[in-house]
Amino acid sequence: MATPKFSVLIANYNNAHLIRQALDSVQKQTVQDFEIIVVDDGSTDNSRSVVNEASASFGGKLRYIYQANKGVSGARNTAIGASIGDYITFLDPDDYWHDRRLEAHADVLDKHENVDICCSDFERLHEDGRSERHFSKWVAFPDFPFEKEISRQDAVRWLLRVNFVGTNGITIRRSCALAVGLFNEDLKQAEDYDYWLRCATNSNFYVIPRVLHTYRIHQGGLTKNFLENCEYSQRVVQEYERAYGSFIKSHGLEDAIKNSISQRWYEIGNLNFDSGQTSRAFRSYVTGLQAEMSFANLLRFMSVTLRKTARLATFDALSKERLAYRS
Repeated sequence: MATPKFSVLIANYNNAHLIRQALDSVQKQTVQDFEIIVVDDGSTDNSRSVVNEASASFGGKLRYIYQANKGVSGARNTAIGASIGDYITFLDPDDYWHDRRLEAHADVLDKHENVDICCSDFERLHEDGRSERHFSKWVAFPDFPFEKEISRQDAVRWLLRVNFVGTNGITIRRSCALAVGLFNEDLKQAEDYDYWLRCATNSNFYVIPRVLHTYRIHQGGLTKNFLENCEYSQRVVQEYERAYGSFIKSHGLEDAIKNSISQRWYEIGNLNFDSGQTSRAFRSYVTGLQAEMSFANLLRFMSVTLRKTARLATFDALSKERLAYRS
């Protein structure tokens, strides 16, 4: 079997109702030089039959692997181990690519030998039909280095500031993936963020500001998921600091690390505050201040705590007013 250009890796768990659309979006690609590896991570629905039915139209390009449930990282690691393509790329079974997604990524990696990682913009699709572009909503920085080679230190610096990568929108050279290793199966969330940071430490990035896939936003416990993801992201940054201390120091990233950790403590505090966990929130703000002892951060701490204290006072006053009115 000739080595395909792309290995399309799909980690599936109970997405029989959506995975066919994901597979169809691969079949519609303008570049057809690929293999697809679906790792079914212990699904209990009819995923197997859906994938097997779809495989007939791929002419032997699709492989299905079933394993006992290990989580998304375990499934992706199995897929990486089974893949042979020059470029490794991911697609979640509940999302889908736009027709020129592989073509755009191949164009970048084929032309830029010093770039091992390419990612692109995407739309976030809500259940009510609303959508927004990821880069314009979540990476709203006018100085972001689109459509150019981004050095390792600059890619890490940007990732510490904001996770701009969507899993369905990234392609990695096999040589880089082999150097980085596998996903961390101990992380229940933010395992992708951990992987992107490690990739950025090993190679240059390239970011395409074109929407090339659609990511579905599933509701249900969204605030809790944001909080858990933020806490895991914090853990990822802290572990990255310990594991890559020499790289951080040699590339002048100490302040970026401190700012990243501090900023996440404020985000964790805000999410706790919005959930009614005010004591935890204010403890997080204090930890955020301690993580980066600077004048700018002191001003940020004072601003945040004063605003939150004012909100608590306003809420308390309104509650007393309502009680007085009812009595």
